[in-house]
Amino acid sequence: TEIRKENNTSTLIKKLIGEGKTYKEVQNIIGCSAKMISNALKWRAKPERRGRKRKTTIKMDRRITRMAKAQPTISSRMIKDSLELPVSTVTVRRRLGEANLFSRIPRKVPRLQFAKEHINWPKEKWRNIVWTHENKIVLFGSKGHRQFLRRPPNSEFKPQYTVKTVKHGGPSIMIWACFSYYGVGPIYHIPGIMDQFAYVRILEEVMLPYLKGATSWLTPCHTDVKQL
Repeated sequence: TEIRKENNTSTLIKKLIGEGKTYKEVQNIIGCSAKMISNALKWRAKPERRGRKRKTTIKMDRRITRMAKAQPTISSRMIKDSLELPVSTVTVRRRLGEANLFSRIPRKVPRLQFAKEHINWPKEKWRNIVWTHENKIVLFGSKGHRQFLRRPPNSEFKPQYTVKTVKHGGPSIMIWACFSYYGVGPIYHIPGIMDQFAYVRILEEVMLPYLKGATSWLTPCHTDVKQL
């Protein structure tokens, strides 16, 4: 009740001063001292704080964001250790999320370059293309560690946020497949190593029979750009 009374008095003082009353006139109306009027004019309500106290300072947040932008592939653990932050990696990831620097898979450069070079092709020309590609399917485990990075939204094609395509070894099987505007083509299991001789044999024994069934002649286009 006492606090509410003080708040009402401060509000009344501000109102009277806002109407153009002098300190002396306000003192006569309310019966208060000049110091009370001065304090009432300086007083500002503090915003109500809810939840736990934030573990990082604004300076820490800036350092975390700056390091992630400078090194997109750096992990939250490495950021924590490099900056010697007194917080957990979960907190580091939360600060990166607040800065829109979420963990993402980088785009691969060769396919992007191919798309840029053929962006103005008409759809009639695309209909005359058959897409071929061989791929390694791992039987056990994985082909390697999946790489992640942090980048701002809508920046996935910037060079610093992309990676070059690399093929890995390991226990696996190789398959070849193709498709075109007219539908999905055959899938062929490649026995042994995929070399130029095996590739020619696939074209003659697998792809050509598929092309004969298409409505028009199709031009083979390999999705592995370095082999085009």
